[in-house]
Amino acid sequence: MVDLVRQAQENRKKLLLSVAVAALTILAAVPLVVVAGAAALAAWQRCLLIAVGLVVAAGGIAIACVLDREAGAFECPACHARFVPELRAYIMAPHTFRKRKLRCPQCGAVRYCRHVMEA
Repeated sequence: MVDLVRQAQENRKKLLLSVAVAALTILAAVPLVVVAGAAALAAWQRCLLIAVGLVVAAGGIAIACVLDREAGAFECPACHARFVPELRAYIMAPHTFRKRKLRCPQCGAVRYCRHVMEA
C-alpha cells in the first residue's frame, strides 16, 4: 500500500515536471522566433535564431513527452488493463488532455485510453 502511494506521488512529480518543461520550452523558443521576425537582422542571423528556436522547441517537447508517458499508465476502457505504450505510439496517437487513442496490448482494442497515475 505504501509502495502504491509512493509510486503515485512520483508519477505526479513526473507529470508536473513535464508541464514545467513544456512551459519553459515555450518561454525559451517563442521569443527567439519573435526576435528573428521583428529585428533588423541579416538573413543568416534570422535563420540561425529560427533554427535555434526550433531545436529548443523540439527538444523540450520530446522531453515533456517522455516524462508524461512515464508518469503512470493508460487504462483500456474495454478490458481495464493498464499499460505504458511505446514512445512512437504515444507520440503519434490522437489525444485529448487526459486520453490517447491507443491499442491495448492485452485485448487489442483501439480506443481512447485514460491516463491514470497508478500503474
